[in-house]
Amino acid sequence: MIVLPSVIRQHLSVQTVLMSTLVGLLSAAAWAGQDTKDPFEVGQRWAYKHEGPRPGSIEPNDIDGERIMHVIGVVEEPEGKNWIIEERFTKDEKALGRLYVNSERLITAMEIENKKGEAAKLQYDPPVPHQVLKLNIGEDKTIETSLKMESAGFTLPSTIIIRRLDDETITTPAGEFVNCQHFKTTSKSIFNIKIAKIPFTEERERWYHPEVNGLVKEVYRKDPVKFLTWSREGYTATSLLTAFGMEEVPAETGIVSQADNMNKNKEPSNHTQPRASRFSTYAVFLGTSIVLIMGIYILHKRTRRTT
Repeated sequence: MIVLPSVIRQHLSVQTVLMSTLVGLLSAAAWAGQDTKDPFEVGQRWAYKHEGPRPGSIEPNDIDGERIMHVIGVVEEPEGKNWIIEERFTKDEKALGRLYVNSERLITAMEIENKKGEAAKLQYDPPVPHQVLKLNIGEDKTIETSLKMESAGFTLPSTIIIRRLDDETITTPAGEFVNCQHFKTTSKSIFNIKIAKIPFTEERERWYHPEVNGLVKEVYRKDPVKFLTWSREGYTATSLLTAFGMEEVPAETGIVSQADNMNKNKEPSNHTQPRASRFSTYAVFLGTSIVLIMGIYILHKRTRRTT
């Protein structure tokens, strides 16, 4: 019996999480008909009831709990402003991801932080759209992109096919949203570990509404993964909106921007009924999050030494 080496199992898990983060946050560009100058406001926050594993996880273990997305800052890059959107799961403190989204609603980079508070960025080449595409019902679009970290010699190319389905009305704890834009995204990637090429396939159905300025519902499906005699089952996970609106960004983020002060007195939307803030445990969360970026770098070097 052939046993998959632990270094390859870890490498697969890290790469799969990164690929899923790319696909999960790649559901398209600006809202149809929306001409606002700034796509987001610092402090915007979305909370979801989550059931099933963390999307993209190589282990099909349920985590359930809450899924949180929060616009925690805006920074000036050489190419212009970038809004920082953080995504985390309250019952899975293994990963903390931050997206950098520009004024055209394109994701330029993803930042991942390790347990020592050290952060590193992976660049999207080319930048990829964030949120919904301007597609007519029945239309689809194919996107070719790569997630890169040059210092580690890491590149993960992906082919993403996004198709717009019929609009639907979705009822959530945050309210009823009529004519949500409904998209189905299929992603295919080949993870190259030198000794083999392992294909990954994921599928997401997502529902968006302009009033929310984001995701209303998601159904995620992951195909089984197999390498030699090692395998993992496929699974399904769902996220349903429970609250959205404005919430003050905790100082622990270390992100400073002029927009923070402008949004301190912002009133929540009519649908916003946020639960009690969980950010009192934010510092602990950062301290225990998995070393994703350093894991990529170390495992990549180990793989090269053994080939």
